[in-house]
Amino acid sequence: MAQVRIFESSFKELIGDEVNFLQIAAPEISDVKEKPEEWMPSSVSGLICSYCKASFTDVQQQREHYKLDWHRYNLKQNLLSRSPITEEEFNEKADDVSSISGSESEKEDNLESIATSQGKIFLKNNKGVVFSLYRCLLFGKKDELDNNVLLDRLQECHSNNQWTVIMLGGGHFAGAIFQGSVPVLHKTFHCYTVRAGQGGSQSAKDNRSGTQLKSAGASLRRYNEAALIQHVHDIVEAWRPEIAKSSLIIYRATGGYNQSVLFGGKVPLINRSDGRLRTIPFSTRRATFTEVIRVHSLLSSATLYESFETLANVLKHEVKETSPKRSKLKVNNINRAKSRENIERPLPVICSSRSNSSERIICPIMVEQLSDDDDLYISEQEISTKSILQTFDDSLTFEEKQKLRKKSKKSKSRNKRQAERDAVHKAKMSELVRLGNIEDFELYIKNAKVINDDSDSKNGLMNQVVDGHSNTLLHIAAIYQQFDMIRYLLEHNADPCLKNNSQQTAYSSTQDKDVRMVFKNFAAEFPEKHNYNKAQIPIPIVLTEEQLEKKKQAKKLKREKEKEKKKETFLKKQEESERERFLKLSEREKRALAAERRILSQGGMVTARCFLCASDISGKVPFEYSGNKFCTIECLKAHRLAHPTVLY
Repeated sequence: MAQVRIFESSFKELIGDEVNFLQIAAPEISDVKEKPEEWMPSSVSGLICSYCKASFTDVQQQREHYKLDWHRYNLKQNLLSRSPITEEEFNEKADDVSSISGSESEKEDNLESIATSQGKIFLKNNKGVVFSLYRCLLFGKKDELDNNVLLDRLQECHSNNQWTVIMLGGGHFAGAIFQGSVPVLHKTFHCYTVRAGQGGSQSAKDNRSGTQLKSAGASLRRYNEAALIQHVHDIVEAWRPEIAKSSLIIYRATGGYNQSVLFGGKVPLINRSDGRLRTIPFSTRRATFTEVIRVHSLLSSATLYESFETLANVLKHEVKETSPKRSKLKVNNINRAKSRENIERPLPVICSSRSNSSERIICPIMVEQLSDDDDLYISEQEISTKSILQTFDDSLTFEEKQKLRKKSKKSKSRNKRQAERDAVHKAKMSELVRLGNIEDFELYIKNAKVINDDSDSKNGLMNQVVDGHSNTLLHIAAIYQQFDMIRYLLEHNADPCLKNNSQQTAYSSTQDKDVRMVFKNFAAEFPEKHNYNKAQIPIPIVLTEEQLEKKKQAKKLKREKEKEKKKETFLKKQEESERERFLKLSEREKRALAAERRILSQGGMVTARCFLCASDISGKVPFEYSGNKFCTIECLKAHRLAHPTVLY
């Protein structure tokens, strides 16, 4: 089988001047209806069933007959103009459930039904070449197959090669406009609109429940649904001129929501009554650009067959592939009205054949295998269940059980007393640490013999929890600010990394600076003893002489830069104030100031001095107060404080 694209010149040569529909019939099934035989009832009472050709003695028996499957089957046979069957024949056919349903056409698996189920039509040209293509390319869903317009439709499909393909589903959109086999416009996008794990759009869920959920996911899906509709609307409107030129508009939009995107609203994007609309006649995958190209390729391809026999073989092969699945599904149905057949099966017996004089070897054989000369013997055998019930054996006496109970009670009481002693011991240790009495604490530890000389003492009493807040002895010493006790505990392998219920180490359990300095000093003296990062103890950094010198030079350079920056700022402010004072002077004062500056530049004469400090202010803008001129604002302020003005 070969493939030919509809837009190629070879397809035009294929259709030629004449093309007709190819009639496919199943030769093995006859379409001739059986002529029913005439039947004359023999019953005198007139209680008969003309469909089943049966007579009855009373009305009750006739009513029961109308309820049987046999009667219903013969009714369907009569509708098909076929002869009825007897009750014996019906019971034989009851094993095959597929034969009971008279409504199922026996032509279900013929070639013609298989061919049309593919959505294709089969054609034959004047040269006898058989080919097939999809029906939707030539005729609409409601159009009848007309042989008179077939050739014109094929030529039109070949000449007008611009198609529009649109796919929408699950929040995915893919569309393209093809000219021949080339996509000239295409667009794909995706919006999150499908409810995860449950499927369906959010709007459909809201319509079913009558309420709108206010969750973040539901709100996002509603927003994306509106965005999807707007996005599709913008794309279709942008493609409107090209869609108008298309000979076919092929779409796939499953579900009410996707249909409403394309055809819903007061002004739908696509008119549902448009004669160019076609649905995709086969199953598709997710709406992507690759899938759109695949759909277009399948629809625009015509399949050539070498002969009618080749086509028949292909269709018969498909019939064989589909028939086992159908029969398998039908076998699962069980006719409950029919009684179950009793099958006699051979029963096993235990026999033995003599081997010396009185012994026999026991062997199971079937009764059918015994001959008339063989003897049958009865054998008695004793079965012991001692080994099976050995697991449940209980050979203890009452006294032994009592001793076991006493031992268990003693062990429980012993554990309880031990727990009480440990609680008292921990309370005593906690009290000594709280008071900071190192001598008594050390004496108590020695007497109790609980000192852990091993360097790894995380499981020792020094690191055990001593209160309900999961505090250790080191936590207690830090909380109550016992500096010497903290040092003593750290030297005797108390772990500063342990945390209490508040996830605080001994260092972080207190805010006292002196207590924290004890931890820091110990960490500086013994930097390798504990993981101080885990204990949240900051380790002081020891710098070398070279690093100290670099740090000192950096600080000196920073001070010089700050000094220069301050000087520049001062000069800039001074210049700004000088500029503002100059701008506030009158024209006469500006000319006098300019004259002073010229005199200074020529001879260096002093034309003006500060009234307080007698500094040379020639060529400068002075600060004036009560007719007196000053060099700076400090001189003006000092003169004003020395000579206060009396107000009358």
